[in-house]
Amino acid sequence: MPLDRLYVHSGLKAKGFEIETDGDHYYCRYYIDGEIKTSIRSKVGGYSRKKYKTLNDALLHRIQRALHFDNKRQFSLFLKCPFTKENYQEMLIEKGLIHYSHQQE
Repeated sequence: MPLDRLYVHSGLKAKGFEIETDGDHYYCRYYIDGEIKTSIRSKVGGYSRKKYKTLNDALLHRIQRALHFDNKRQFSLFLKCPFTKENYQEMLIEKGLIHYSHQQE
């Protein structure tokens, strides 16, 4: 089911992603604690606001796979909020995609 581009962008931003553009496309990149840049990234749509108001299933599937979600439901929960930023970071650590330990003082 297609999703609104702004809904996807705001869901990603709320979970530690930064949305960037090269003038032709939007990209998202995951940052740990808003500071540490990771290799987790994906193209998240075209730059034209009129033409790309919604993201189709094919693009959503590519985003889901690039961000290392196991299935569409997991990605959907991530955007809706039950799957927290901390859950996502833990999933990436468990998969060996990032190496980070937040040490509390």
